[in-house]
Amino acid sequence: MAFKSYSWSIGTTSFRVSQLNYKIERQLELLNQFWNNNPDLKWNEEINDSNIVGLDIQKDEKYPTQIKYYNYLKENNFLTGTAKLRDKDAREKLSGLAEIGLVDNNRNLTEIGTRIESLLHKERTKNNIFYIDDDSYDYLLQFLKLTINKPGFKIKPFIALIYMIEKLGYLSYDEFTYLLPLCKNKYDVIKMVENIKDNRMGFDIDEIIITKIYEMDNYLRALEEFRKDYPVTEETMNIISMNRKSTSYNLPYVNVYNELVNLIFHLRHNTFEERKNSYKKLFDYVNNITGNSKKHWKNYLFMGYSIRNIDEKFDKKFRELDISIVKNIIDFKRVFFERMHIIKWKVNLKEYFDLNKRYFSLTDIIKFEDDKIELEMLPKYYFKHIIDDLLQEPIITDKEEYNKLLYSYIPIDKISDKYTTNIEKVIDTINNELNTHLSISNINNYLEDERLKEFNKLIDEKFDDNTLITLLNYIKTRNDNEVISYVTDNADVPTIFEYIIGIIWYKVSGRIGNILKFMNLSLDANLLPKTHAGGGMADIVYEYDNANNYPKHNLLIEATISESTGQRHMEMEPVSRHLGEDINKTNNEKDYALFIATNLEERVILDFRNMRTRFYPKTDGSYINGLKIIPIDSDILINIIKDKLNYNELYMMFDNAYNSIVPDPEWYNKEILEKL
Repeated sequence: MAFKSYSWSIGTTSFRVSQLNYKIERQLELLNQFWNNNPDLKWNEEINDSNIVGLDIQKDEKYPTQIKYYNYLKENNFLTGTAKLRDKDAREKLSGLAEIGLVDNNRNLTEIGTRIESLLHKERTKNNIFYIDDDSYDYLLQFLKLTINKPGFKIKPFIALIYMIEKLGYLSYDEFTYLLPLCKNKYDVIKMVENIKDNRMGFDIDEIIITKIYEMDNYLRALEEFRKDYPVTEETMNIISMNRKSTSYNLPYVNVYNELVNLIFHLRHNTFEERKNSYKKLFDYVNNITGNSKKHWKNYLFMGYSIRNIDEKFDKKFRELDISIVKNIIDFKRVFFERMHIIKWKVNLKEYFDLNKRYFSLTDIIKFEDDKIELEMLPKYYFKHIIDDLLQEPIITDKEEYNKLLYSYIPIDKISDKYTTNIEKVIDTINNELNTHLSISNINNYLEDERLKEFNKLIDEKFDDNTLITLLNYIKTRNDNEVISYVTDNADVPTIFEYIIGIIWYKVSGRIGNILKFMNLSLDANLLPKTHAGGGMADIVYEYDNANNYPKHNLLIEATISESTGQRHMEMEPVSRHLGEDINKTNNEKDYALFIATNLEERVILDFRNMRTRFYPKTDGSYINGLKIIPIDSDILINIIKDKLNYNELYMMFDNAYNSIVPDPEWYNKEILEKL
């Protein structure tokens, strides 16, 4: 009863990482450098006397180039710890990138991989029909081409996802986790949509999984073997479990099986007190099941009860389980077999949920929120009338032809003639569906307005003042896990710090202006931050029009969590350069900068204060007469939130502080700390 794949996944669990955008692009950069430094190496060359110079080869390591690549990643701080098998770890780091076509079988960058790698240090633009970041668009093109073509599978998983969302309006997390990956072909996708509709009317997901189990001949043969009339032993479990790992995992199931037989057939008519000892044994046997299956068996058999509080009420519920109400051992074996494999499948599918979510999220057209998975508005209407045709398109089975397609940068309308770059057709669909009057000239503004509405909703629901204060305190004390857990693990803490400051300043400014434009951050479809390499811009550039208390100006906000000497080295030059470049661009010497750190170094305060007497050259040959840079720390930011200060008040405070004649050593305490 050999194991056969029953589901697909994207990537590998060995490279299921946070900040996937950045780490893919950074690894492409490092891989490119590695091959430039080692042009004569071959990825799959095995160990021989001539290629292991300088390598401390460990037991079972076979591929020196892969070991060298692992070492290169580690030298460049891409890895932490030490892998037991370095060549295996190196392969795992690149397998997901190969699957989506960014590197080829020899682990050289493909045309599309080179294109994405080149974006790493560039400013993101949105010059595509979906108005998403350039790299997100390139990932989208890859997923539109991506095909899983192996024994039993011929499917484009991303097309299947879009089809299901279009036909159902959304997918729940459970549907995405347990049902979508079971679709092996287009017929499965169409049938699964009907199954999900039934599920939403009360049909159980487990029943859908059972149906899929019995579609596989190896499971049918296993059940037939299990039903034979002989004692169930560890060997029996080895035959029917189809474990890919050690058969030692099967022994606990023998004990669970036998104790259930005892309870359901031998002690069926006994009192609760007479059955109680058997329940205790069963609980102990279930505890010996390894991995996440244990939790599922406990939930199924003990329904949230601990062994200390089982009572007659529990006994009554247990007797009503589907495995308890069977009339004979044949039916019992069937229910036990089904439950064992439902749990195994669900545990495995749950393992791949996060991986599939991370990879599909690279496209920035899928929203994962509120237990619903939906398409962004523009993609929703783009695919609405073509998704049936896309699902029916034949799968490319020739490997060479498929690789040529996957490895190349191909415009969307060349991937299939069903796709279009004619935004007018999409706008017409939106206007017809929503009764709007959009045009090419205002569609982008409309989309930005809708995103801004969503962002305001997100702020109201997720980032109230108390939460922002808590997050600032977590960042200051470097409680990074709490910050990442609450906000997102697709961004590092410095990026999240910038994002939080952007939200705070938006609220301080009375939510005036387009903060999504002002924040120089990449945001995902859920409007949460993503980490990218720096593009040489200020973190936030807030634009203010004339008001009663201030003139038209830009406020540049720079944020850092670096401390001590590192803060001075890392921030002094970029902050003044960004402000100088901004004034050169706007020709407005009212523009100024706010420097926010978790902890301010005194020399940084003094250096920024001294900027007011320095001249900064402009491109026309003239000079800026002093740069206005106000440093504050995150504690002052917390005070601003607590005191509910608005930008009118803050501008006056900062302007007065800048023009103050208080001596520099006392300036910060007198003009900033005491007043804020």
